[in-house]
Amino acid sequence: MSFFVGFFLFRVHPAPDQRIMNLFRTGFFVSVINLTMFNVGQLPALMSERNIFYKQKAAHFYRPVSYLLAKFFGNFPFSLCEAIVWSIIVYFLTGMSVADGGWHFFVYFAVVLLTALNGSAMVRFLGFAVPNMDKAGLIIGVFVTLFILFAGFLMPRLQVPKYWVWFYYINPLQWAITALMISEYGSGTYSKLCSEVYKPPPPAPLLPQCAERDNETYGRAFLEAGEFFVSEGWIAVALFMLFAWLVVWNCLTYYALTRIQHKKILRTGKSINEEKKENALAKKIDDVELAVNKLSHTAVPVTLSWHELCYEVMIPVINRPRTILKVVSGWGEPSDMVAILGSDASGKTTLLNSLAGRKIVTERLEGQILVNGYPKDQKSFRHIMGYVDRIDAYTPYLTVRETIAYSAALRLGSSSKQKQAYFVDEVLELTELTYVQNALVSSLVNDITFDREKRLAIATELVSNPSVLFLENPTKGLDSSSANDIVKCLQHISKTGRLVIMTLNYPSQRILSMLTKVQILKGSGETAYFGPVGTNGESIITYFQSIPGAPLCPPNKSVSAYAVDLVAGMPFRKSEKDYAFEYSVSELALKNHVQLQQLRRPGRNGEKIQIRSYGASYYTVLMETIMSVQRQYWRNVNYSWGRMLAFLIMSVILGSVFYKLDRTSTLGLNSMAGSIFISCVLVGMTNAQNAIPQTMQMRAVHLRERAVHQTSILAYNIAYTLAEIPYLMVANLIFCSIFLPMTKIATYSASAFFKFWFISLEFYAAVTFFGAFLAVVSPTPVIASVLVPIVVGIWISTAGLVVPRSMILNTFIWVFWTNPLQWALDGLTSVAFYCVLDKPSCLNSNLNPECETDIKACPQCDCPRMSGTNVFVWRQISNIRSLDYGRIPYDMIALLLFAILFRVLTVLAFKYTRHYRRT
Repeated sequence: MSFFVGFFLFRVHPAPDQRIMNLFRTGFFVSVINLTMFNVGQLPALMSERNIFYKQKAAHFYRPVSYLLAKFFGNFPFSLCEAIVWSIIVYFLTGMSVADGGWHFFVYFAVVLLTALNGSAMVRFLGFAVPNMDKAGLIIGVFVTLFILFAGFLMPRLQVPKYWVWFYYINPLQWAITALMISEYGSGTYSKLCSEVYKPPPPAPLLPQCAERDNETYGRAFLEAGEFFVSEGWIAVALFMLFAWLVVWNCLTYYALTRIQHKKILRTGKSINEEKKENALAKKIDDVELAVNKLSHTAVPVTLSWHELCYEVMIPVINRPRTILKVVSGWGEPSDMVAILGSDASGKTTLLNSLAGRKIVTERLEGQILVNGYPKDQKSFRHIMGYVDRIDAYTPYLTVRETIAYSAALRLGSSSKQKQAYFVDEVLELTELTYVQNALVSSLVNDITFDREKRLAIATELVSNPSVLFLENPTKGLDSSSANDIVKCLQHISKTGRLVIMTLNYPSQRILSMLTKVQILKGSGETAYFGPVGTNGESIITYFQSIPGAPLCPPNKSVSAYAVDLVAGMPFRKSEKDYAFEYSVSELALKNHVQLQQLRRPGRNGEKIQIRSYGASYYTVLMETIMSVQRQYWRNVNYSWGRMLAFLIMSVILGSVFYKLDRTSTLGLNSMAGSIFISCVLVGMTNAQNAIPQTMQMRAVHLRERAVHQTSILAYNIAYTLAEIPYLMVANLIFCSIFLPMTKIATYSASAFFKFWFISLEFYAAVTFFGAFLAVVSPTPVIASVLVPIVVGIWISTAGLVVPRSMILNTFIWVFWTNPLQWALDGLTSVAFYCVLDKPSCLNSNLNPECETDIKACPQCDCPRMSGTNVFVWRQISNIRSLDYGRIPYDMIALLLFAILFRVLTVLAFKYTRHYRRT
């Protein structure tokens, strides 16, 4: 970004020309804005580490002040590097003043460093004071709005309303820009007197600020004309104010660390749900057994066998392959419960994923996987399998029943609605979720135990009527009672004729007794045991104790822990015998080999599976996805309704600042144009930042559904577009209904009002979709949050306001034309200030040219004029900004194309981005 700003304003020659001097002013404005907004990218990381701080604080690891100082001094080197890089590149590429011994550069560096530290301290305070990213985005939007408004760039000091002038004088960005302006234009580079460089017309003066200031330097005259402070003593005041703000932010952060602790929301309707649960416990067992016997959808019988599987991964650092699985074989039949056991890094998860065809590179998998004796066709197999994914991959704003019914609608598309609803009821009974079926998923995730969300994950896959159900460590994070209940639930599922395959870590005796087969892997990824479990694991104990030299199982140790620890082959836990070799030469391995050879016969245990889709039509997929996303937006109050509150607050702030401002003066006209600019930038950036956590949250949901081909990328994007637009329309209507009447912008007709509303709506939609695209294309939220201010900073610089289009270098003019902010500002500014000059009462189609500058020539003309020059306001701003009212339809089309482009890029990112391929 520093290189962009440096080359965008490359070698601006300090000349006695107001337009050239304004470019340096732009450089100062862009510098302090960018260095403040860059730090917003720290927010996701800060919020993610809050729980660590809370835990360590509760354990009295340290005092909050120690943590605060550690964060400050830990961040200081990075802010210092930012300041050094930015100052050196921008200062010398743009050609700022090196007069007076070069001390002006050090003033610039000090201001940049303090600005970067202030931005980081502000974000650090919000990271611990605000409960979530949605509210943080709202508050940051308000802060940045006020900081930019009263920075002295868009609204001069004497133009600030009296009721807001207090904020002007405490605004850190204003003091930063003031110090930079005084340092630059008070330097020897601008030391010539106005009498030496100012020449009144003709020709037109290049320094209008020098009028009536003959005895002052033209640099000092430029400061006075812009209503800045002039004395160099104000630089010290500015540095003191920036340092004071740094202290204030850290004091506020200390207060947040000591007095505020954000906790997870408790489950909604806890007492009601608990009462329902108690009432249901008496008949729970009977209902479950009934559900097992009466499931209306029967699964296709499937025998899954795997033969001599090998899997390798490439280690990047040493560039050598590492074997994860080595000649692993086994099988599972209908109604079987097969568990894969092993120590850490033994390859049990890799084996599970290899069998499911998920999250692996298939080219690295060797061996054979058979379904009913036929080679596994993943395109068909994925429609008869269920894969229970992690818990956060479910929509938090749908109810339990809606989540399961949504999966049923998309994966049982060939069934009628009545049959689907009936099957959902059966699955709810079987997984014991009936009593919480109307609770939101988010209320389950915030519960103390995780068994209900585990059941939800199982039910969501079970409702697709799978023949094989894969689970990765379903008892993880559960207490012993909940773990037993979950495995008991899986046992009921297996009794319906389905094959259940899972990984487990040291299951208890009760859990082990529910299993039918166990595959134990040693650390090298080799099979140390595959066979039956027996009562309380007797078959496993009998096998290992029959090996000469194997120790006996201690009476106080579980069978699973005994077996796994016995065969572990990791460097820090070496076993005395090679139990993989002992298994390969055992009678059990020979017996298993004979059975595996029989399972190679095609059709022996069932027909070949040939299912290419779930049967739901694309129309069904689209409509179900649209309804699901609409429910999410309606219930996500923090995002959907919080955004409307943000629009309301910003409209009141902007409206009060620019309330009935006189647009007939040069400063007033610039301020009014700046009000449109600032509304687009701040509201747009807030929308983009708020879209990132929402998209990130739903990304995991979409990837889970995409992995089982439950829905399509295009359907998701259409659904989210249709859900986003109505809320943007209402929020923007609230904004325009307050902001426009207060500022008297676009109020001359209903047509003008709705044109302004529609153009701003298109821009906000495009920027929101841009934020969603960044969230999809970025592997982490931090990267997306950093990219937003970078791109917005480029848009600000090339939108045609801070740097007029006529002064943008040809090298960067393509950025101007590809900038959606430029198209929005062109259309909105044209609507705001347009007045028909060719009507009979004015120029009369240029038949009355005297009206252009003489009020007496057309006394009936109601188009506003500039005070002093009598030039029409519309003529003045259209000439400066190269505006054309007839271009508005093209602005609308361009913004619509930008919105479509960002949605298309989002679809492509979902499909082709590297971090989505292994799902």
